[in-house]
Parts: sequence; structure tokens; C-alpha cells
Amino acid sequence: MQTCLHTHTQTECEDAEHYLSGSCQIPSVWKMLNLELLTAPGVVTQTPEILTTQKTMMDNPIFALTNTITHLSNATRHRPKDSGAVCTKVNEPDTFNSMDLKRLHEFLIQCKLNFCHRPQAFCLDSQKVSFALSFLKGIALAWFEPDLLDAIPGTEPAWANDYSEFVIELTTNFSPHDPVGDAEHQLNNLSMKDGSQINKYIIEFNHLTTQVHGYGEGALHHMFYNGLPDHIKDEIAHIGKPPGLINLCTMAFRLS
Repeated sequence: MQTCLHTHTQTECEDAEHYLSGSCQIPSVWKMLNLELLTAPGVVTQTPEILTTQKTMMDNPIFALTNTITHLSNATRHRPKDSGAVCTKVNEPDTFNSMDLKRLHEFLIQCKLNFCHRPQAFCLDSQKVSFALSFLKGIALAWFEPDLLDAIPGTEPAWANDYSEFVIELTTNFSPHDPVGDAEHQLNNLSMKDGSQINKYIIEFNHLTTQVHGYGEGALHHMFYNGLPDHIKDEIAHIGKPPGLINLCTMAFRLS
């Protein structure tokens, strides 16, 4: 027997000789591990290589244990990673304090994005309501405070457990009372300041046009042109004003 390089007790050395002599059977745990490895899916157990390995393991339990540990280590190291571990981050809503009523629509959209991103966290309407309430401040939060602080079990308001009712309560009290009129006023007074980006002006103009009614192509064309800064108007005057709102937007974008 080869001289052992490590220090062992006499009992440990005698046990090792006992196993190496073949007079002791392979421990049951080794048999189970080796059986699982040799019968794993995709392993052909009747190949000469596998049969030789089986015989070697039976003859030398130390080799069997070493071989088993090596296989288990390799299997763990090469296990494919869970593709679901990478998560997409969704930002929390900006707080809504009723100072800018135009932000309410944006606030509700951000809440919905969070609900869709984590459906298991918002299974109940009451969870959605609590989440939205946590991002209210100022007068908007004060509106709901009496019902929150003085609520008696069993007498909660309808909106406490119904997110649709909560949205109705919020929009009824804190959305613009005349959204179409407000949009028309903003559209008539919209202008692109010198040094501003044309992209921002176009996006804001298009956003407002979706909220107004009764404005034809010619009227919108005229309003968009009037809101442009003088240096872009001068460039357009030299080239010629193109027909159609889309063509005018494209030309203004290129000239900016």
C-alpha cells in the first residue's frame, strides 16, 4: 500500500486498509450516488466504459467516492442559470400633490405599470389602493385622510377595496374640470422658446391635439407655425411653407 502523506490515527489507517482490501462492501450512500449518476437521463449504462467504471467502483470504494464527488461537482458547476433571475426594473410613481392637475393622468399610468410588472404583489384591489395612496401628498392625501384615520371596521368607503372606485374618487376631485378647454388654451399659447429642442415642442403639440376637438388640418398647421421661434420661421419663409402639418413638422425639425 502506498505511504499516506497525511497524518491519520491507527484506526483510520486500519479502516482504509479494510476498504482497500475489498473485504468491506461499498457504503450504501456511495451506491445510491453512483447509481443515480450511471442511470441519469442520456447515460447509456451498457457501454464498455460504463461497465469498467462500475467494476472499478465496486473493487475500490475510495475511487468510487472520489469519482462521485467529481461528477457531482461538474454537474453543479455546469447547471444552466435560471433565465428568470434577470428582472426588468420599473420606476415607482412620482408623488402627486394636486398642485399640477395635469400630472394625475401620468401618475395613474405609472401606478398601472407597477401593477402589471408585479401582479403577484397586487392581487387585491386593496393592495393597489394602498400603493397609490402612499404616493399622494398635500391636498390629495388630505382628501382621503378622514376615511383612513376614522374608519370603523366594516364601514370602509367603497374606494378602499375597489381600485376603480379609488380612481373615480381621485379623478373626480383632482382632475381638470374642463380638460378640453384647458388643452385648447395651452395649444393656443404653446410656443417654442429660443434654445429649446424642437422634439419637445413637437411632442407637446401632438399631445395637446389629441385632447381637443373640431380643429382641422389647416388650423393646426397655422398654430404649429405660429409657435415656432423667429429664426426657424425665417428659414421656412426663404424655402416656402410646405402644405400639410406633417411636412411642416419635418421641415422645422430639419431646420432646427
